[in-house]
Amino acid sequence: MGEEILSVLKEDAGKRLDKFISQNLKHISRTKVKELITQGNVLVNGMVKKTSYIVKDNDNVCIRNVDNKLAILEPYPMDINILCEDDDIIVVNKPQGLVVHPPNINYQKTLVNVLVYLGKNLSSINPLRPGVVHRLDKETSGVMVLAKNNYAHLNLVSQFRRRMVKKEYRAIVWGVIEQDSLQIDLPIKRDLNNRFKMRVSFLKSKEAKTFLQVIERFKEATYIKLMPITGRMHQIRVHLKFLGFPIIGDEKYGRKDGYKNLFLHSYYLSFSHPRTEKILEFTSSLPKRFKEFIDKQKH
Repeated sequence: MGEEILSVLKEDAGKRLDKFISQNLKHISRTKVKELITQGNVLVNGMVKKTSYIVKDNDNVCIRNVDNKLAILEPYPMDINILCEDDDIIVVNKPQGLVVHPPNINYQKTLVNVLVYLGKNLSSINPLRPGVVHRLDKETSGVMVLAKNNYAHLNLVSQFRRRMVKKEYRAIVWGVIEQDSLQIDLPIKRDLNNRFKMRVSFLKSKEAKTFLQVIERFKEATYIKLMPITGRMHQIRVHLKFLGFPIIGDEKYGRKDGYKNLFLHSYYLSFSHPRTEKILEFTSSLPKRFKEFIDKQKH
């Protein structure tokens, strides 16, 4: 048994205590959350509260006697390129084809399992997703950061939620984009016909914004950089599909083009160090598939 510590952010203020915990600790059932609160195992700013308590901005919520499921994570032997590491964070260059965390207890070939194999400490805010403060799709390569302790985890999550983290992706899409830059403002939601996909929708959807800038145009494709302002699931891929410029190799949202690898890469990441507050910047050089495609277009 262990404990979880959550910090209430501005956007979560006004929620019932049980709902707030359930939304942030998805591995614990709503029934179990209510049971823990009733038994006095949930403290808000050091005091026992009822399930109906309305959380406030900056409340500190401590949940005791929580089953720690980190033990279910099996080591997965694999080399990984670590760009930076200290006592609080670990920045990696995620290879394409590697899932970030286990989608279920039976799948263990993930980045988190690789870090377990390497003996890295990871935060336990969400024991099923230790260290994970943001994600990259399995098909997407590039730079990402993970938290090594709960203090760093809460700080980084807050930075992502407050849009303080700067991200830049590189992609190659089918079609020639005539505008030099675009501000894409198209809300998205989960596809009702396929829960594993997202789609642009103006009904009961969430805000999604992406800034696009053309780097180079080819005969039938465009090399671009993208700065997502919001961080919705599959946001970049959905936006580009909707505009008629699907990413090359995108089997989920693109066309059947014969390319087996997705041409989407997390190129740049910048954030404030959770303890020193120093601005850190990391770049992941273009992968081989990008360089080969670009070189081929020039010959």
